[in-house]
Amino acid sequence: MPDTRVVVFIDYQNVYHSARDLFFPSDEAPSPLGSIHPLRLGELLCDLGRIKDPHRVLAGVRVYRGQPDSRSGVKLSRSFDRQVAVWGQMPGVTVRTRPLKYHRASEPGHESDWIAKEKGVDVMMALDISVGARNNAYDVAIIASADSDFGPALEDAVHVGKRVETATWWIPKSPRGQLRLPGRNIWNHCLDKSQFDLIRDDTDYFPYSS
Repeated sequence: MPDTRVVVFIDYQNVYHSARDLFFPSDEAPSPLGSIHPLRLGELLCDLGRIKDPHRVLAGVRVYRGQPDSRSGVKLSRSFDRQVAVWGQMPGVTVRTRPLKYHRASEPGHESDWIAKEKGVDVMMALDISVGARNNAYDVAIIASADSDFGPALEDAVHVGKRVETATWWIPKSPRGQLRLPGRNIWNHCLDKSQFDLIRDDTDYFPYSS
C-alpha cells in the first residue's frame, strides 16, 4: 500500500490562545504557557489517525502566524524571531508569517500606544490548503484551528478528493467548538490536557536584555 501523506496546518494564534483559555485561565499565567512544539503536534496528530489508516506518514507541518515589529515591544519582537528560527530548523516544518497590522490605541491607560491584529494570515493558510489539495501535495489535511473562516478551504479540499480532519483542545466540562462542513462527517481530534503536555513548549524565548 502506498503511504498516506499527512500535512498539518497550524493556525498558531488560535491554537495558543485556546490552550491558554482552557488549560491556564489565570490572567497572570506566564506568556510561554500555551505554546506548542509544532513538529510534536504534527507527529501526534499523524499517529492518532493510524488507528484508521496505518499507512499514514507525516509529510509536513505548516505554521501560520502574524509577525510583530517594535511597536509590540522590542523584546516581544525578538522573542518571536527566536521562536520562529527554532521552528524553521525542525525537519518538515514550514513557517509562514505576515506582518501584524497596527493602529493607535484610543483608550486611556492602554499598556501600549499600539494595538496589533493579524491580517491575512487566515487567507494565506486557506489558500495553502486549497492549492495544496489541487496540486496533490497531500492526501490528508489536518487543520489545527476552530476558526470557521477555513470552512470554504476545507470544502475545496474535500471536493477534489482529499481527506480533511481537524484538531481542537478539549476538557470534559468545557467542550469547544470545532470546524464543521455541511453534510460531511469531519473527524475532529479532541486533544486534552495530557496530550497538550506531550507537545507543549515551555521555552522562554524572551531576551534578558533589550
